[in-house]
This record gives sequence, structure tokens and C-alpha cells, in this order.
Amino acid sequence: MANFSRENCRAIGAHITTTANTTIYSATGYPHIIDIRCANLTSNDVPVTISWYSSQDADQYHLIYQHPIPANGAVTFPLEGFAPMTGDEIRIQAGSANAIDVILTLAEVPGRMI
Repeated sequence: MANFSRENCRAIGAHITTTANTTIYSATGYPHIIDIRCANLTSNDVPVTISWYSSQDADQYHLIYQHPIPANGAVTFPLEGFAPMTGDEIRIQAGSANAIDVILTLAEVPGRMI
């Protein structure tokens, strides 16, 4: 796994309040997504789907599909520097409304070559 400690890193949080597909991040600049952490706030397992929307393809692709997040637990999905293009989106869909909190960690890398 890469060491991102010297990069310009930040975290973005989101409460997933619906069972609909929810955009939690729209890419600008040169981001590298390090990981996505999903915390389950309920006493039941909740499935989560994490998708990447490619603005170039105008299509959505599943990164994680219906992975169960354990009751009152959390799962971290390492994306190992996944590099979306400007205009791409990361989307989350939860099996229950108001059950999942998400933290997306990314590094913004100046001058990344496409």
C-alpha cells in the first residue's frame, strides 16, 4: 500500500439518509482515493454498494457490490489510490436509510498526468 502521509490528504464525511444512490464526492483536480470507511449506526446488518460514475463514459461501475456492514460496526474499503477524472463521482447506496455514515479519504496530487 502506498504511503500518502506526505501528500495533501483530506477526509470527506457523509450521512446516507436514503436508500437511493447518493453522490458523496465529485472529482476535481487530481484526486487519488485512498479508502472509504462505512460505519453502521443500527443494530442490523446493512448492505452497501459503492460505485464510480465515469463522466467520460456516462456510466456507473460498481467498486463494491452489496457488501454487508455489520450491526454497530464498520468496514474500510481500501481503494489504493483509485484516480477518478474531473467530473467523475463516487456514489453510495445503502440498504437502509439513516443507517450508514461514510468517510472518504483522498489525496490531491498536483500535476497528475492523464
